[in-house]
Amino acid sequence: MKRLFLGILLAAWMFSCNSGNKHTGEQISETRDLDGVSRLKINGVFSLVLSQSDQASLRIEGDKEMADKLQVKQNGDLLELSMEEGETSFFQNKSLTVHLAVADLEEFTFEGVGNIKTEEALTLDNILIRGKGVGNIKLDIEAESIDAEFNLLGNMELKGKATDVLLVNEGIGNVDASGLIAQTLSLKSSGIGRVSVHCEEDLSIEVNGIGAVEYSGNPKTVNEKVDGIGKVTRK
Repeated sequence: MKRLFLGILLAAWMFSCNSGNKHTGEQISETRDLDGVSRLKINGVFSLVLSQSDQASLRIEGDKEMADKLQVKQNGDLLELSMEEGETSFFQNKSLTVHLAVADLEEFTFEGVGNIKTEEALTLDNILIRGKGVGNIKLDIEAESIDAEFNLLGNMELKGKATDVLLVNEGIGNVDASGLIAQTLSLKSSGIGRVSVHCEEDLSIEVNGIGAVEYSGNPKTVNEKVDGIGKVTRK
């Protein structure tokens, strides 16, 4: 049922993308200053571009009607971005892109429909990422540790470097983390599609279902556990 729901979302998303990029309403661009943000939670139908700056700020670009329905709430270091309940303008040739600059990011949770990318490499200490929904994700992160769990319908690209990486994939689509240079990496994949990772020291891989995992690098230890028809190969 969960994957059927994601499939319906993907079909709607693809229909919207294929219906053209014309805009049907007034376009705006506005900037808002923020207090210190280190945790981010988004839920809605919009795209997000992340960058790093000493001064946190938010820039909103796109359809004015959608921008008016974007809810921005900050409670301490937690920033929440969401659309008003029932907002469906995404499927009417209307779009919204949020550009967010932060000095640091410790937690990032996202759910909904839209693309997410980093404008540049984010230099962080430790980050926890939880994501589900529909869209394409491109993240460039340099951190001590990355703890990431995804249940997405779409493709994901992770690059950068980290000492410790924990990656859990339960989605449908390809996850390319071959550009994320990890010293120690633990991967659990129960999704559909190919997952590519890179590890230099200690690698642990657990595959459930029909997904395929490919790894590169020259890890000193490799522990593999495959349950089902999935497979693990070395590049």
